[in-house]
Amino acid sequence: MLARNHPIWVALDGTGRVVGGAVCEWHPRLRVMLLAWLAVRPGARGGGVGGRLLDAAMAAWRTEYAPCLVLAEVEDPDHHRGSDLTGDPARRHRFYLARGARILDLPYFQPSLGRGLPRVPHLNLMVLHVDPPLHGRTPDTVDATVVRRYLQGYQRSCEGRVGTDEQSTRLWHAIDAHPDGVPYRPPAQAT
Repeated sequence: MLARNHPIWVALDGTGRVVGGAVCEWHPRLRVMLLAWLAVRPGARGGGVGGRLLDAAMAAWRTEYAPCLVLAEVEDPDHHRGSDLTGDPARRHRFYLARGARILDLPYFQPSLGRGLPRVPHLNLMVLHVDPPLHGRTPDTVDATVVRRYLQGYQRSCEGRVGTDEQSTRLWHAIDAHPDGVPYRPPAQAT
């Protein structure tokens, strides 16, 4: 663990070598957790390491932090191409969907993570866990107020302010268009 707000889990092989890792960002005020990074070393992918790592990390984080909402930023495979280093976005997408993740129907992007670094467009904001009190007022939705507060706080912490640019405004409007809950993308559109 780096710090209380950035818990880390690693997977080791039989020789003690790191073969995978998971890092989360904990936002205690809203009790929201963002899976910021889950990676498995090339050559060890596809053998179940990532699934076991995610299961162990989620169980530990639920016990220690009791998050109401666990999110993950995942590249949209229609817009991102993989590499030997970063892996296959389509495969990663299927990995999360097979584990029960749902995609929020939003024009999501990752805020700039540092001065001079660009935002990362065309990401899917996936829900890995949601407590029933954070379900929206309509079926298959997540509480819009919590989603907006979290994303605005995330953007403020990364970029120093809540965006009013076109990209940000599109995101805020997409959330505000659903006051009874941000809907999940229909399953046919999620794959």
